[in-house]
Amino acid sequence: MIVAAGLLVLTGLGLFLAGVLTGTTVFYWACVAVCVVAAVLLFTARRGISRAEATHSTARVTGTTSSPASSSPASSEPASSEPASSEPASPEAASPEAGSAEVGSAVAGPAVVVPPVPAHRERSAPSDVAPADLHDPPIEDVEVTDLLLIVDLEDEVLVVDEHPRYHLEGCRFLVGRTAIPLPLDEARTDGFTPCALCTPDRHLADRERARKHSANS
Repeated sequence: MIVAAGLLVLTGLGLFLAGVLTGTTVFYWACVAVCVVAAVLLFTARRGISRAEATHSTARVTGTTSSPASSSPASSEPASSEPASSEPASPEAASPEAGSAEVGSAVAGPAVVVPPVPAHRERSAPSDVAPADLHDPPIEDVEVTDLLLIVDLEDEVLVVDEHPRYHLEGCRFLVGRTAIPLPLDEARTDGFTPCALCTPDRHLADRERARKHSANS
């Protein structure tokens, strides 16, 4: 039907061109009639295709629904029709030693695995270092008068890599650490701050006052 409709459409197109060329009204009416017949054929073919698809879908759904019922008799059969093996058990399995071992393992249950103690728990802080020294000490609270005295000093202080404070020799924070000597003004320029444990700014300010007093006297 689709092929016939296509041929009728081509025929209608030829009649339309003939009407345009000749100016005859009959060709126009014939073109309209052919196109109507082609439309009827296309509509009929479309309905036939839709019915075929609906029938196919219904058959597929019916087959899917009936498949469990058809397989139900097979599922009711026993799982295995083979007779049980009449071979005697092996001597190892039948021996009382093996049975006692199995009973003992069942009673003992699974082995308890004790997790190892982490290494950092076994270690302790050195006895000569206070717990507070394990972290960076706070910043020294410096008075303005002391700060004015030490701002340009080049006295040597000690710093520790990756730590933000500068210290004096003998500071307990330096125990067990590698100290790097630096001039005070350079340490302050690099962003280091005074340690509150050894109070380097106060000691250096007192030292500078003693120098000036000796110079004046």
